[in-house]
Amino acid sequence: MTQLLNQDSVSTSNVAALPRRERDRLQRRLDILQAAEIVFSRKGYHDASIEEIARAAEYGTGTVYLYFKDKEALYAELVEDKIRGMVEHIERAAAGASDPIEALRCVVRARMEFFDRNREFFRIYMNVRTEMGRPKGGKWEQIVRLRDRYVELITRLVRAAQRRGLIRKGDARQFAVALTGIMRQLTRDWLRSNNGRSLTDSVDFVADLFLSGALAKR
Repeated sequence: MTQLLNQDSVSTSNVAALPRRERDRLQRRLDILQAAEIVFSRKGYHDASIEEIARAAEYGTGTVYLYFKDKEALYAELVEDKIRGMVEHIERAAAGASDPIEALRCVVRARMEFFDRNREFFRIYMNVRTEMGRPKGGKWEQIVRLRDRYVELITRLVRAAQRRGLIRKGDARQFAVALTGIMRQLTRDWLRSNNGRSLTDSVDFVADLFLSGALAKR
């Protein structure tokens, strides 16, 4: 199964430093989440089964239930983990920029980089609302907060650019939502076209398209 996994799937970076028993426990959990990413991406939430995910992870079905009480819990854990990884990746990229316009370009690049390396998850990301409606509960509330955090980061950058007179006046959140919409739709088209191009090839196009409409007129 390992060769099927995307780069930057659920993180393994902290596992090696832990005691053996804890390391084994976390590795099994990681294996299950990585298998779930593939199965949910290819079959969708409703058609996927715990049994199929267990086979993909090369564990017994009972092992999966030791870590996740049901399919929805596993799905929610995967979605939260991956969206958190995306948001943190974008935040780190924006933090290194020297001005808000450069930071907005860094946001676009980081977001496109993340999904370029996580094609399987983008299919899940696009379908969460369709497949799950508006689920409630701790994990789903966390997911909503993470998405809001991502939009709020862009909103703050737009406001900072507006204060400097770099972006025209207007509702900063609307600018942020417009930018996320451009990226979302281009990523959807990229995934469907399967033309072999890197998603990051679109970074300058997206940033320039957004800024051409957003920049203050001089």
